[in-house]
Amino acid sequence: MMSENSLAYDFWLMPFYELKKLLPKSIRRAGVGRQVEAVSALEIFSAAAREILGEEIAGQTKPLYFKNGIITVACLSSLIMQELQYREREIVEKINKQIGEDIIKKLNYAA
Repeated sequence: MMSENSLAYDFWLMPFYELKKLLPKSIRRAGVGRQVEAVSALEIFSAAAREILGEEIAGQTKPLYFKNGIITVACLSSLIMQELQYREREIVEKINKQIGEDIIKKLNYAA
């Protein structure tokens, strides 16, 4: 019969794997890689926009969807859209740097 101490000891002998190494494989196996990539790209866009444009301007934008390397962004006004266009390269580079590969090619705008 196993004691509680031996169970605890066995637990610590089990191999541990880094989650960042296991998740990509699990995501591929589940067939949801593109959806996860899209959600990640949109979340990273929001963070990059806040950092580059500031809270006030970024708060007037909303990433709608990501498809074929393009993030479509809704803007509350044409002035906000122009500012976003002016800073597009910087935002795209920041997103790609954070993702670790160049998956974002450009931004599309909807005012």
